[in-house]
Amino acid sequence: MRRETLTLLLFIILLAASSAYINWPTDPHWSVLGISFPHPAIKQGLDLQGGVRVLLVPDPAQHYSQDTIQKEIDGVRGQIETRVNGGLGVNEPNIYVQKSNGQYGIVVELPGFTSGNQFQAINSLLKTGNLEFWSTGPQPVPLGADFDPTQFTQYNPSGPEFTGKDLDATQVSVSTDQAGRPDIVFEMKGDAIGRFGQFTQRNIGQYLTVTLDRKVIESAVIQSTITGQGEITGNFTTDSAKQIVTVLQYGALPIVLTIASEETVGPTLGQDSIAKSYIAAAIGLGLVILFMLLYYRLPGLLADIALLLYASLTFAIFKVLGVTLSLAGIAGFILSIGMAVDANVLIFERVKEELRAGRSLSAAIDVGWKRAWPSIRDSNISTLITCAVLFYFGSNFGASIIVGFATTLFLGVLISMFTAITVTRTFLNLLVPTGAVSHPALFGLPAGSIATVSLARRNSTV
Repeated sequence: MRRETLTLLLFIILLAASSAYINWPTDPHWSVLGISFPHPAIKQGLDLQGGVRVLLVPDPAQHYSQDTIQKEIDGVRGQIETRVNGGLGVNEPNIYVQKSNGQYGIVVELPGFTSGNQFQAINSLLKTGNLEFWSTGPQPVPLGADFDPTQFTQYNPSGPEFTGKDLDATQVSVSTDQAGRPDIVFEMKGDAIGRFGQFTQRNIGQYLTVTLDRKVIESAVIQSTITGQGEITGNFTTDSAKQIVTVLQYGALPIVLTIASEETVGPTLGQDSIAKSYIAAAIGLGLVILFMLLYYRLPGLLADIALLLYASLTFAIFKVLGVTLSLAGIAGFILSIGMAVDANVLIFERVKEELRAGRSLSAAIDVGWKRAWPSIRDSNISTLITCAVLFYFGSNFGASIIVGFATTLFLGVLISMFTAITVTRTFLNLLVPTGAVSHPALFGLPAGSIATVSLARRNSTV
């Protein structure tokens, strides 16, 4: 056996053991050098595990015109999706614009969320996010109070001194003060850096009041000129500080929204449908395995082992990367399994042709794989390009169901190329020293076909 083949075999065994450990954990936590890590778990979409549905509508008190709402609503939807993905850690949320009786709204469906305290996080992330810095002279303003700018026009004749648009979003983060309490650190950007330094220099000893959606989150005395990093200290918890930072990082919404309804939703497929889907998937995979075994015999058995390894490895990677599986994502995964089978079919047919031509098994594997590879490569690259187009379309038009399908199919195709290049070829090379080629039936060939051709070649050579 070649040293290269043995090395690859050991690598494949290691991959198989690792994926098995990830997919069938004996403990919900890993422990490495005494440090405990949570074991990767599969993330399910709203249609598989349920979650919450929130309906957002433009605030009637703002009296937006229909033209304004129609112009801004798609941008608001995209920004909310960005906030949810970045702040709540929810993959594949279903967020879309809804129009009913001439009124626009935005529906936000979040898998895995339930009613209760988690709604507080949702409410915070869906704030308009208008951050404003006001000079209030020698007068502090109570934290959490509604801020009335008309009471401080003498200090702010042209409106707020600075807004969230002046912040450098990459420099906004959660920190802790000297007492260990969470606060928010920030830096200005562009010409606002110099203006903020001049403003703080002129107003040392005066109060700077910071408001978020006209709610006071800090009112403190300016103690020195600030030309670099500033701090917002308030009655924050770690979670509330993180939620505010997320809002500030992704900017303010152009339209003020209000929550019209909140409800907990169950899995749309239902447990019975999910169970039937598992049964259907098992039947389909079983039929593919049986066909490969009956038609290609010994190579088919090796392909079945490679296919099971592919499925296990792909599922393990989904768990490690945190891919959210919805029904569409499962469809992409199953489709990638079909493409993995296609690669094996192409390789085996080429190998059989070379064996019929009288080549040795080692040469037939090398030549057959080289001739099959261009077809495998081109078909898979075409699918990867399609996945990229689908991902771009789904990301830009809010079709998260398409994003899930494209993601799982893309990863599945990449892994199937790996199994075709490495796993299947390594398994075939394991047959070379066994003498299995002397039994054509093991390769799905008529009895004597390989030996006859080889003998004819030897006679012609003599």
